[in-house]
Amino acid sequence: MSAATDTVGELCTVVRRATAEDIDALVAMYASFEPRGGPLGLPPRGDSRPWLESLANDTSFVATAGDRVVGHAVLCVNGDSAELAVFVYQNFRGIHLGKRLLAELLAEARQKGLRRVWGMTEPDNLPMLRLAVSLGFVRGSDPALFTLDLNAGPHDPDTAMSSEVSRPCVSPR
Repeated sequence: MSAATDTVGELCTVVRRATAEDIDALVAMYASFEPRGGPLGLPPRGDSRPWLESLANDTSFVATAGDRVVGHAVLCVNGDSAELAVFVYQNFRGIHLGKRLLAELLAEARQKGLRRVWGMTEPDNLPMLRLAVSLGFVRGSDPALFTLDLNAGPHDPDTAMSSEVSRPCVSPR
C-alpha cells in the first residue's frame, strides 16, 4: 500500500505504513499525547516505548506532518479477527486523519482475509464512536466496544466478540 498524501489548509499530511525507524517519533508523540491513559490504559502513562515495542509484529500505520508523527493506528490479528486502535495527536484532530488511518487498517484487514475487526474506546469519545458507526461498525451492549463484520451476513456484537475481548493486544503489557 502506498503512502496517501492530503493537504489540509497549509498542512500536508501523509498516511503510510509504519517502520521500525518511526519508534522515536512515536515515543515523542505519545510523550505529550492527551488524554493520557484513561480507564482503558491507552496510550500508556510514562514511557510508551515498551508498549510500542510490544506491537512490533503487528501492522501499524502513521500519519505524519513534515517530520513529525501526528497519528498512529495498529491492527493486532488474532486468528480470523483483529483488534484495532487509532490515536490522533490532539492538535491534528478534526481533519480526518483518524478516518484515513482507520481506512488503512480496514483495507489491511480485508487484504489479510480477516472475518471481523473490533476496537474499544472511552464511551465519551464521541468522535471515534461516530466515525466507527459511519464506517459500518456496530456498538454492543458494552458502550466502549465497536465491531465490524467484514463478511456479509448477520452480526451480533455482544456474543461474537466474547473470546476476542478477553485479551486485547493493544493494551499496555
